[in-house]
Amino acid sequence: MIPVSFLTSMLAGLAAKVGINQLTKHGYMPQSTYLKAALKALEKDDLDEAIRSYHLAVKKWPPSQRTEIAAEIISMAIAVRVAKLQRRVDELERQINPRRFSLQFWHNLLPKNKQRLEELRQEQQGCQEAISVLHRMKEKLHEKD
Repeated sequence: MIPVSFLTSMLAGLAAKVGINQLTKHGYMPQSTYLKAALKALEKDDLDEAIRSYHLAVKKWPPSQRTEIAAEIISMAIAVRVAKLQRRVDELERQINPRRFSLQFWHNLLPKNKQRLEELRQEQQGCQEAISVLHRMKEKLHEKD
């Protein structure tokens, strides 16, 4: 038989954990809690969670110096991803539409390369869509609630 004192202490601990989780979820904890969560999310490469945590940090309190720095870090992480994707789009553009008198141009005209060109176009389109999503995330970061 399990002692009653053990059950009550377990129940109290569980209630406290659920209560703290709800306070954290709705933005009632100190800003530093959310800033730390935002930076940890960036370490895990989770931009959505970083932006959500940042918005919780500024939801109940005015932005501080730390929140401004966190917003800049998140913004720079987005900019780095956009730059990498843009370099890939430019590289794909050079492969798809090379200069007219280059070997690649004549190589692309061969029928056996049509499938590869279509795959490159699809990859380029995917990269452009990812860039637009990242731009929307950046706008979401800077919008006021």
